[in-house]
Amino acid sequence: MFKPRPKQLEILQYSTGKMGISAVPGSGKTQTLSYLAANLLFEGKIDDDQEILIVTLVNSAVNNFSNRISGFMHEFGLLPGVGYRVRTLHGLAHDIVRERPDLVGLSNEFTILDERETQQILDSSVESWMKRNPDFTNKWGKDGFSSNSSQKEFMDWKNALISVAQNFIRTAKDLQFSPPEINSKLGKSKSKDSLLSYGVEIYEDYQRALNYRSSVDFDDLIRLALLALQIDPEFLNRLRNQWPYVLEDEAQDSSRLQEVILQAIVGENGNWVRVGDPNQAIFESFTTASPEYLKNFLRQPTVVSKTLPNSGRSTMSIISLANELIQWTNKTHPIYELRNALTKPYIEPTPKNDPQPNPEDHPEKIFFYNKALTSEQEIQSVIVSIKKWLPENLDNTIAVLVPRNYRGAKIVEALQKENLPYVEILQTSQSTRNTASILAAILNFLENPNQTTRLIKVFDFMAKILFSISGSKKDDISKLLRTCMFIEDYLFPTPENDWIIKISNQIQPPDDQTMEILIRLRTYLSRWIKAADLPIHQIIITIGQEIFQRPSDLAMAHKLALFLDQNSKNHPNLLLPQFADELSQIASSRRKVQGFSDEEIGFNPEMNKGKVVVTTYHKAKGLEWDRVYLLSVNDYDFPSASLGDHFISEKYIFKDDINLEAEMNSKFKALVIDDIEGLYLDYGIASEQARIEYASERIRLFFVGITRAKKELIVTWNTGDTHIKNKQKANPSLLFLALSAFWEKQNEK
Repeated sequence: MFKPRPKQLEILQYSTGKMGISAVPGSGKTQTLSYLAANLLFEGKIDDDQEILIVTLVNSAVNNFSNRISGFMHEFGLLPGVGYRVRTLHGLAHDIVRERPDLVGLSNEFTILDERETQQILDSSVESWMKRNPDFTNKWGKDGFSSNSSQKEFMDWKNALISVAQNFIRTAKDLQFSPPEINSKLGKSKSKDSLLSYGVEIYEDYQRALNYRSSVDFDDLIRLALLALQIDPEFLNRLRNQWPYVLEDEAQDSSRLQEVILQAIVGENGNWVRVGDPNQAIFESFTTASPEYLKNFLRQPTVVSKTLPNSGRSTMSIISLANELIQWTNKTHPIYELRNALTKPYIEPTPKNDPQPNPEDHPEKIFFYNKALTSEQEIQSVIVSIKKWLPENLDNTIAVLVPRNYRGAKIVEALQKENLPYVEILQTSQSTRNTASILAAILNFLENPNQTTRLIKVFDFMAKILFSISGSKKDDISKLLRTCMFIEDYLFPTPENDWIIKISNQIQPPDDQTMEILIRLRTYLSRWIKAADLPIHQIIITIGQEIFQRPSDLAMAHKLALFLDQNSKNHPNLLLPQFADELSQIASSRRKVQGFSDEEIGFNPEMNKGKVVVTTYHKAKGLEWDRVYLLSVNDYDFPSASLGDHFISEKYIFKDDINLEAEMNSKFKALVIDDIEGLYLDYGIASEQARIEYASERIRLFFVGITRAKKELIVTWNTGDTHIKNKQKANPSLLFLALSAFWEKQNEK
């Protein structure tokens, strides 16, 4: 039974009008909003042909809301599933467009392309454009970093320009500008800007490809939903009547189009409740979202502004850390422009006799590890800590949060080596990464079968899955293979030169098991070498059918084969090393491939006690654990826009630390509002502003990380991947230094 707190009761008294709610982490906002929806239904606020519309951020939240509202309706004696509709913005847009596709020029049979298909279109379009415009990379690249320098640099340029194009297209659709409209603006301005020319050309190619397929993408869906509402007032009025109440969750991540669409549905005098936490706005870098929309809404005179400041999630020590981050940011941050990155209210503990009291406080269970560690040392120190803690805490929950997926993959590998139980919420699953690693090693071997190190790497993978050996036996065979001076004498022997016969005639020949494994290994490898001239998907399927026994691994090999086959169709000149590199990118979790993730929908940490959950800071949002490790809190992953900080969006191939996405979007926005002065501003100004925006988001991301912990928190930083060429050592983030100093001072009292 839900027993509302006093601040929650204030919200549940809502009946009509506009209300904005700023809710701290762990304040029970989902529970409160769900109860409010059920209560409005119980009080008969809507008619039989109407619904309460609940809009949230992600699909897992849709299920969460639906289940909670159903539970409350059952308590009220109402029929669950009737009188409300829970949607993400994309789901809502789909409902609107699907009802009246004719309004926006679509047929009833229109399709929505998924991320994989849109990525393939952009990949092909950008590569073709680069070949037609070789001077572009010379203009924007650092000295010596042209797309013609090497295959790796070509791929780095292509991936960077795909990201730039995606950002441009998303922004253009958010501002509701088509390629012809942009070209018209460019013609009138007489601008010859190379970035804008690139953006609009790729946008034209991309839309042409969508039209050819009679398809739209997810950004189109939102844009067209708004267009449908604007075109037909009668249709809009019908939807307003259908949804007399709009309840919006995670409003801090609202985009311009989301705000405009919901505004249109609500109308001037409609009923709109917006709940969110501006301090948890962490998706600006990936979308057109901004916490400013919620902040501005809360300040409107017609909006009743409320707070949910009480949180029973964390101990007082963790709450004090989160509040100190707000206070330090607001008053002390050395970069003045970042002082509004976080806002009040401060987090308050739950009132006395609350049904969800804060956990008992143990300040000694919060630890900032100040020692400089390499990336690998940081991982090992965390693994040692987990090994010590886990056996005595099997009834507790634990998580390791990392800034990027590939870092999470490294954590998973380390956990596997120590046989520690884990669950991962990363963009590719461990089974995907393992399969891709094996296939990448084999492709690299096939490209150069005379290289002993590549042969050994293939054997190391195959030892367990094909020959069921490990430890000293595997090591002995690896050492033996290293003694083979001429690999062709092993793989394709002649009667005079057969390496296996030679070693069998030694004074101390290998044992029978070793000989059998070497012969079997030769059979596999020689067969694969002969198949190397087949199309890439046939090579992968041939190999997969021979080495994978489990149906899931074999299915994954087939999926990877289809993925590489599509790449080969888009890029007919790709060779085995490039296909191997694609698989290596997937294996290290640096490349997201649609449909290759085992991420759980509606993940519940309480169902995984005694298992280490590995996930990113972003995907941890909305979740909580008893013990949390925050990794990589350095000035690269959490920069503060200070002198010397480095930013992931400023690629090593770009000249003058330019952020091409920021520069292009700045010019584009100036173009569409006829800001001639902004259109001709020097390059670099937008990059500086992007640093401020990114650093601001990273402060909020750190805040999210801290507030995932219920009882225990360990924070570490590392010096970065210093083995990477031209990569400078990272330092502890200002955020780390500020909070570790605060905590040290607290412990002195």
